[in-house]
Amino acid sequence: MSAIKHKARHTGPVVTISWNTQIDIRSRVDVGVGARRRLPAILGQIGAGRRVMMIAQPYMAAHWFSDLMSALTADEYQVSTLEVPDGEACKSTETLLRVWEDLQGRGFDRKDTVVALGGGAVSDLSGFVASTYLRGLNYVCVPTTLLAQVDAAIGGKTAINLPSGKNLAGTFYFPKAVLVDPEILSTLPRRHFVSGLAEMLKYALIEETVAENTVYDAGPKRLWDLMEKSLNGNFAYDNPALPGLVSSCIKMKLSVVAKDPQESGLRRCLNLGHTLGHAIESVSGYRLTHGEAVAVGLAFALRVSVLKKRMDKESMKKAEALMRKLGLPTEIPEELSREKIVEAMGFDKKRQGKSVKFVLPHTRLGLADFDVSIPLDELASLI
Repeated sequence: MSAIKHKARHTGPVVTISWNTQIDIRSRVDVGVGARRRLPAILGQIGAGRRVMMIAQPYMAAHWFSDLMSALTADEYQVSTLEVPDGEACKSTETLLRVWEDLQGRGFDRKDTVVALGGGAVSDLSGFVASTYLRGLNYVCVPTTLLAQVDAAIGGKTAINLPSGKNLAGTFYFPKAVLVDPEILSTLPRRHFVSGLAEMLKYALIEETVAENTVYDAGPKRLWDLMEKSLNGNFAYDNPALPGLVSSCIKMKLSVVAKDPQESGLRRCLNLGHTLGHAIESVSGYRLTHGEAVAVGLAFALRVSVLKKRMDKESMKKAEALMRKLGLPTEIPEELSREKIVEAMGFDKKRQGKSVKFVLPHTRLGLADFDVSIPLDELASLI
């Protein structure tokens, strides 16, 4: 994979990033205004077959199904649509079975294609469906939330939830293409847009570590500095700085995934804030968005780093101040049981015996240690 550079500005309407991993998996990400309109051309290039299933949740289906389907002519494709429940509820075994049965009823074969139109929950479910039905269908993702555009739709992780925790059943399955279009964010509720900013802050907090271990080039301007300068309570989808920031986050994740596609080492750095974040989501019954829970997880990781003398207090305060300026939470909600949160972390995929693998900011904002083991009883005392 050639060097991927962070750029302060995103030039051109759509930028295509082609990439492949160490296990010889190739994919592409198209980023920019109007990228969604490339869907027909993408389907043609990947040999999409005759049947296309577009999966979305009700809100996004109402706004974008017709927009995307209008570009797909009936002469070329038999396009069907399927609405799934809102939020994390779509990632249930019940919904999974319903989608499988729908594909079977429509006669889908291994040349056909699943298109995810939605946020992280929809891409998780759709990717899992595509990876498991007939042992693999074509898969294309059109992420409709900021969080999905910078993270959930990128990198090939798919999953569904089990009653005991989030993302406990999943596969690694890479989409043939991801179409990242800022215009789609125009219909995104403000709360969910801000949630995506939390995931972008995570990337800023690991940028130097990624640059040290991959072909990603951080460039002369740190992503953290650019975000601190650009982000405020009024930052929105049409801010001219957004496409460049989104592109940098995507390039960072692609660089990590290309180096470590199945999370044997470096890819763990992408979990910064997520171990506690996933536990909070689960215990809260997903009343907090993923980004809100991750923001609390980031703040917790920063505080643990200060307690363990891995980072100075001023850096922690600087990061927390930016999160609060954006309207992101930094504290675990009082009504949530700390005991249940620790118990949920005990089910985390990164658990090793009586300890959990944690990612902690290290030395300064931008560097992270992704190989820290913290005993569950110590986590209980820290929380």
